[in-house]
Amino acid sequence: MQKLTDKEIRQALLVHLGRRAKPPRATLEEVHVCNGNAIADVVAVYKTMHCYEIKGETDSINRIVRQSQYYDQAFPLITLVTTVNHLKRAEVIVPKHWGIMLANSTRNNSVTFKHVRGVTRNPSYLPEIALLSLWRSELIKFPNFSSPLLEKMNRQRIAELIASSVPTSAINEIVGQALTARSSKNSTLDNPSPCIQYERRLLASESLKG
Repeated sequence: MQKLTDKEIRQALLVHLGRRAKPPRATLEEVHVCNGNAIADVVAVYKTMHCYEIKGETDSINRIVRQSQYYDQAFPLITLVTTVNHLKRAEVIVPKHWGIMLANSTRNNSVTFKHVRGVTRNPSYLPEIALLSLWRSELIKFPNFSSPLLEKMNRQRIAELIASSVPTSAINEIVGQALTARSSKNSTLDNPSPCIQYERRLLASESLKG
């Protein structure tokens, strides 16, 4: 059996999240955080954002040590999605508030998920860092926030000002909405996403079993 890759896990995870009883409002891929120091594999947008970092069988699990410092600043909730060969190491190095999901490949080439450790609220989350996931043009248009000084400020300063003036819960929700709106503008119906293609294959496989 071939090794389970990051790409295969990601496609299956997007489908898995969409099939939940309470699916996210949107699922985003490769979200840049902390001024590009890290790129989140998948972000599920609810009222708050939930980051999913994926490590396939051939990936280096030890990279989590460096990446976690950036994800912890940018997201209220974080879950590692990995494979059984990384599990023991992951349970040692992954921050305690992170969730852990185990991805397994089945004989019909689909991917199943098992929750190994539940996610809890991230104590290191910084709203001003989360705001830096947005472009300056998006920050200037931040809902229910205005200041005549914004046009003269750089992106970092605008984020700091919003973070000091707007409730964290509102920041969580609005950042997710802004990233979703940006993603929607970039998507096209003529080119199905990998997760849609994966779901079609999965449905075809299930119909054969039925």
